[in-house]
Amino acid sequence: MSSLPSGARHSDRAVVRQSGLTGVAAGISVLFGLLLDITIAARFGAGPATDSFFVSARIPLGLTAIVMVVANQALVPAFRTSLTKRGAPATHRLISLIVGVVLVAGAAMLLAVWLLAYPLMRITAPGISTAEVAAAVSMAPIVFAIVPLVAVSEVMRAYLNSRYRFVVPALMSGILTAVAASVVLVGPLLGWRHDIHIVAFAYLAGAVLQVVFMTVMATRRGMRLRPSLRLRDPDLRSVGRLVVRPTTGAGLNPVARLAEQVLVSFLPPGSITLLNYGYRLISAIGGTVFFRSVIVALIPRLTEAHNHDDQEAVRRLTGVGMRIMLAVSLPLTAFMAALSQPGAIAVFHRGSLTRASAALLGVLLAVYSISLVGSAVQRALLAPFMARLDTRTVLRNTLYGIAANLVLLPVLTLPFGLGNQHAILGVALAYSLAQFVNVGHAWYRLQRAIGWQPVGLGAFTAKLAAGSLLSGAAMFAATVALGLDQITGRFTLILLTVAVGLGGCALLGAALFFLTGGDLASAWHSLRRRDRSAPGGSLPADQETEAAAPRAEGDGPGVGATPQGEPVATGGSV
Repeated sequence: MSSLPSGARHSDRAVVRQSGLTGVAAGISVLFGLLLDITIAARFGAGPATDSFFVSARIPLGLTAIVMVVANQALVPAFRTSLTKRGAPATHRLISLIVGVVLVAGAAMLLAVWLLAYPLMRITAPGISTAEVAAAVSMAPIVFAIVPLVAVSEVMRAYLNSRYRFVVPALMSGILTAVAASVVLVGPLLGWRHDIHIVAFAYLAGAVLQVVFMTVMATRRGMRLRPSLRLRDPDLRSVGRLVVRPTTGAGLNPVARLAEQVLVSFLPPGSITLLNYGYRLISAIGGTVFFRSVIVALIPRLTEAHNHDDQEAVRRLTGVGMRIMLAVSLPLTAFMAALSQPGAIAVFHRGSLTRASAALLGVLLAVYSISLVGSAVQRALLAPFMARLDTRTVLRNTLYGIAANLVLLPVLTLPFGLGNQHAILGVALAYSLAQFVNVGHAWYRLQRAIGWQPVGLGAFTAKLAAGSLLSGAAMFAATVALGLDQITGRFTLILLTVAVGLGGCALLGAALFFLTGGDLASAWHSLRRRDRSAPGGSLPADQETEAAAPRAEGDGPGVGATPQGEPVATGGSV
């Protein structure tokens, strides 16, 4: 029987609603990110100049991705725990200490980058020319300066998420990219028409305004920030121990991306740029808009269920997450695979970016779309481990996926030949297939940890897959019949691509209706049902009862202390 108090329970309907609203907000951010990429592509095309910028930005952008993962996996449940066990003032003091450490560490990092920029750029892109390396070196300190700023913003976002505030924080990335796009657009007015350095300064300007925005929003929600540097503080040390594994795991992904860059730097000029656009777009569309939106709504609820030892609720919420992820990722894969090429030509073929480069980017996105289902399912399966602060299982999952990626990378890329720009398709395929290694490990560990059984999920998945495959095949046939890749008029191409997409939506809906009968409707109502133990469903965020603290690995005060005898998944037997 559940031991959760009625005020602390959250309905599945709230998960769906908050995931949807957060997804809309994240979608707005992605649109601004797309505007930034389009602006850079139109202004500078895909060649040595843009390759230089992305070489300089690869590590700092990877570091900001690490910070986002750590904040989501560790800081959100840690702040949720601290708010519950020790109250707001102590939590604000902890956050202030974290911000102080971030700023000092950021300053030290910038000094190191200033001293080591040349060997760093040369090692991470050995195949580019001396002039490109020099340009990358000159931009490196500027782009690296965004890392501590974004880190502070992510700390503020983690605080807001721990208070069940999801929608406004999801707009955070849009602030950075919107400002950056604006700076690139006005660059010619400032006399920087052909200087790629404007892009580096644009990112820095966006990061500054982003941290201001997030600090103001956190302050409005009660945050009282007083940065300090008491490094021996036990709560700060507890958080430090907590973030070690998430940081290590998240850091492996940029390492894999750097390995890709080392190989791609020997390919024709522009390959680094197109690969960056493709990876950023697929990560934004899948990870930011849809998948992360579901996870940030699930983790606080899973944390509460785990704290009250309500394994039935943990299994139920895991099933909810899986169904939402599959219902999103399978149709999304079909649409991306069928419409990426005409969509990329319509959006990116402008200014200095050639039609051939835009078409190749579209094919690259179609290959990357293979990763969407794996990425979505992996996140749903790992969410219960994140909620219980089992960082070991999450780290091992990442290790297996990265290892598979690095093994597949040369196997699938080198057969194209280093003189062939299409070799970047092998890079995308290696990344996509590696996602399913993550799924296999996470599935195995979840069954061992909580005894989760996917009752009814197989039939649900098969029907979704059949409907998605049918609509995807129809859209692909329509693009071939209409010759969308040959149309030169942008307005006509956009109109026809949208029409094909709408037709695909209609066919998908009809296929699912006939394939599932009332099953899909029943599943949807199951996701939306209100929890009867909490009359009226979930409470507004301002009225929610504080969740009790999650049990976790480690014994730091106030941040996930593990009571004696509490079984914690360790990922030991794999």
